[in-house]
Amino acid sequence: MLLILLLWSLVGALPQTQAPAAPAAAPQPDLKQNIANLSSLDFPVRMQAARLIRRTPETQAVPALVEAARHHSDEFVRYRALVLLTAFNDRGTRDLMRELIKDRDDRVREVAYKWLERNPDLQLTPQLIASLQTEQSEFVRPALVGAVAALGTDPNVQRAMIGEIPRGLDFFRSAVIDALGRHRAVYAIDGIAAVSRLEGPLQDDALLALGRIGGARATAAVNEFKSGTQEATQMIHGVRCLLGEMCAEHIKSLAAAASDENGRPGTVGGAIDALEAVAQNRNEAALSALVALAPKEGPRRERIAVSFSSVALRQPDWVVDWIGAKDASTRESLITMLKDGFDSLEEDFDEEQFFAAVRAGYWRAADASAGRSLAAMLIQKLEF
Repeated sequence: MLLILLLWSLVGALPQTQAPAAPAAAPQPDLKQNIANLSSLDFPVRMQAARLIRRTPETQAVPALVEAARHHSDEFVRYRALVLLTAFNDRGTRDLMRELIKDRDDRVREVAYKWLERNPDLQLTPQLIASLQTEQSEFVRPALVGAVAALGTDPNVQRAMIGEIPRGLDFFRSAVIDALGRHRAVYAIDGIAAVSRLEGPLQDDALLALGRIGGARATAAVNEFKSGTQEATQMIHGVRCLLGEMCAEHIKSLAAAASDENGRPGTVGGAIDALEAVAQNRNEAALSALVALAPKEGPRRERIAVSFSSVALRQPDWVVDWIGAKDASTRESLITMLKDGFDSLEEDFDEEQFFAAVRAGYWRAADASAGRSLAAMLIQKLEF
């Protein structure tokens, strides 16, 4: 068995939609057992099971994963099977997600809603709006509002999302504001601007959403900012950059604030968050400034690793290209930081989409090219 796993580990260095044929003497892995192992208490066993499933031919893997997501007796297996299924890009996934948004398991519903945000389904608009009144899980609701916000051209969605801005706990309101910003919800500017004028835990979220939406009305709302929380005071630099105002100077100011050893926690953390937000907009200067702040170890490195990884999850192709342009030693360091950030984030669905993007990039790159080598290294180092 050890020899078999070693052989498959070597095969695993190459990302493939369908794994290459195994040597004639090597027996095929037990797909059913690998799926069961997705809930193993032993992390290496879980990781290896997922890697083997990803390398199983699609014609075998997809039906097995669909069956497990629907009916497996272990709820965590159902969740992990559904996450793995999303990377296969099977056309039947939409029907499965329509079914599973009603599922009893919070994690399964969360994956379904996250998938629907990336793959909007207009037919589900009334059902998703109705779910805003009933879904209370702190894990699921942010994914739900993301799926609803993705349907923002519908007037009923617009009314519903505007109504969610002042409703409920700050945690839920933050998710609403974030989703509106990410989906450039011009229709929600007035509601978001009202939050940005109030000093409190949502002020920086609201300012960032306005910066992401952009345009004259959002800029006018940002211009009303005079003072606020430590986080908001730093975020305004990032927002100005997103709006196209003296970006280089704002990045320099944020880098100085984030690196201040005597800085207040809210100021340092706010500066890191603002750099992350600007970097998510594919700003190389902001991303370079962010990773340059990371010491070799310690809490600040952990915080920056999470921010760097969050940028990668939002902009996978761009970040991979950015890493690929670095020298070998820097690439190695950045991939290590990326792995540390992924481990801390534990964003299974988004990390699986990152893997799918890297795998697609592998196949786009020419044989023996630097791009293909980098993709293979990422998949190996990140344990996909």
